[in-house]
Amino acid sequence: MMTRWWQRVRRPTLVRRVLIAQMLLLTLLWSLFIGYVVYESGRSAGLLNASRIYQTLLSVAENATEEPSGQRKILHIIDLTLRDEYGDKEILDDSSSLIVSGHGKLLYQSENTPSGINTEILDTIQTTTINGSRWRYRTIKSATTDARATIVIPADSWNVFVTFNSRGYYLIPLIISLPFLLLPAWLSIRVALRPWRRVVQEVATRGPHNLAPLSFRPEHEELSAMVDSINTLLHSVDESAARERAFIADAAHELRTPLAAMRVNVEALQSQTADDNQRALLSGIVSSSNRATRLVAQLLLLMRSDTSAQPGAEKVVLDQLLQDRLAILSPLANARRVELELHADADVIILGRPENLVSLIDNLVENAIKYSPAQGSVSAQLRRLPAQRGQPATTGSAELRIIDQGPGIPVSLRERVFDRFFRITDQTQNGSGLGLAIARSVVVQHGGQITLEDGADGSGLQVVVTLPLADHRQRRTI
Repeated sequence: MMTRWWQRVRRPTLVRRVLIAQMLLLTLLWSLFIGYVVYESGRSAGLLNASRIYQTLLSVAENATEEPSGQRKILHIIDLTLRDEYGDKEILDDSSSLIVSGHGKLLYQSENTPSGINTEILDTIQTTTINGSRWRYRTIKSATTDARATIVIPADSWNVFVTFNSRGYYLIPLIISLPFLLLPAWLSIRVALRPWRRVVQEVATRGPHNLAPLSFRPEHEELSAMVDSINTLLHSVDESAARERAFIADAAHELRTPLAAMRVNVEALQSQTADDNQRALLSGIVSSSNRATRLVAQLLLLMRSDTSAQPGAEKVVLDQLLQDRLAILSPLANARRVELELHADADVIILGRPENLVSLIDNLVENAIKYSPAQGSVSAQLRRLPAQRGQPATTGSAELRIIDQGPGIPVSLRERVFDRFFRITDQTQNGSGLGLAIARSVVVQHGGQITLEDGADGSGLQVVVTLPLADHRQRRTI
């Protein structure tokens, strides 16, 4: 359970990618804003050029008062006002500070004023480094008295940023805001990708033979371009498949006439000669002609099972069809001394094409007879399966099992044998390698599944075909 959950978490998704991109963009914008604030705090000298502020400070220093504490209180209020406007003491330790003197004494100095500020240089912005921190300051002297006012501001942007970040004013807003933004961002992305999901659903419901253009074409520029590309690809594949089917069908039709003529001529020669050697040679030609004729018939059958341009399906009583086909194939089984067995539920009805279902049953049963040993048996089992857990109670399927006692198929090759013209090496029986390919094509066309398993006692092979029942399935054209 945990492994499946972890694999799902690790699997890349477009929603997660866009969501992460949004969060990274928000973080970048916040970082740029903080960087701008810090940069401006270290670069700007606007406070040092504020002449009205200096005039206010000098005016307070020049007006003698009987209560020096009241004068300091006024200067302290001015100091706090400057910090509120140009720096926050709660955020930055290195905010602006004041040095005010008059009447031959120091009237006021901020608590965080760096030591070593030279107030003798007048009306010039100075820059100095004190204890590793850079500062800017400017001193203005009254024109009528000895009153002086000095304003000191930090000039080191890096120190400002370190102080700002150490107080958590960079990370804390991100940590608090990002979780609250995740859900709205996820919902907005899900809503925005709704047309995408409609395209995905339509593609997922398509059968392997349905190459018609997608019916849903969104108006969105990016998605409509993708749908147009898919429709162009489907059209190209459809034309290519149609050309392939037409070529094989035409070639097979053209081969039937000369093969039939050759067989008639060889059989005529065989009836007219008394030489045993010639009759044996002619018998080999007839056998090869039969195999070639069967190959041509299978090619035509494969083309019919692959194409979607066929009449609509009809209800087929599968147990009755299975019984009829076993009766027709019984002479082949008797010739090979193989016993046919049938175990079937009654009234198993599916929706399908009778001619294609006949080819499915014939190919599977003929293969089972061909590869079963003499005195062996081939069992055909048909049963009705109930709906699986989690599915509607009205659903159901028919399961057909063809079980033989032959050599079986190695597990590593059980997928390859469904490929066209694939045959296992060292095969003793003649064949074209199309039987199982035709069977899978018919099963897929009818919305079912086909698998290969070991025989009941571990030997032989059983082919398991599952088809949806007609009574519990929405009718559709297959």
